[in-house]
Amino acid sequence: MICPFCEAKTAGNPCEGCGRDTTARRRACPKCHKMSPFGEATCCHCGHEFRNEMRWKIPAIIVMFVAATAAAVAVELFIR
Repeated sequence: MICPFCEAKTAGNPCEGCGRDTTARRRACPKCHKMSPFGEATCCHCGHEFRNEMRWKIPAIIVMFVAATAAAVAVELFIR
């Protein structure tokens, strides 16, 4: 069996070369295109820092919630 992370031949789990779980979730690095463990913040090959997909979504959701609340309050004030 070949480790998906360090590409060393290994007989079992964890890998004898890098010590990582060979069955762990993984993702391809956008910089070097090699597989890296999903839970790690940087690529184990080139050091590229992975960005969290929710990084921009959470502030956007908060802004939309505040805008919807402000619109609802404004409508309620103008109806009275």
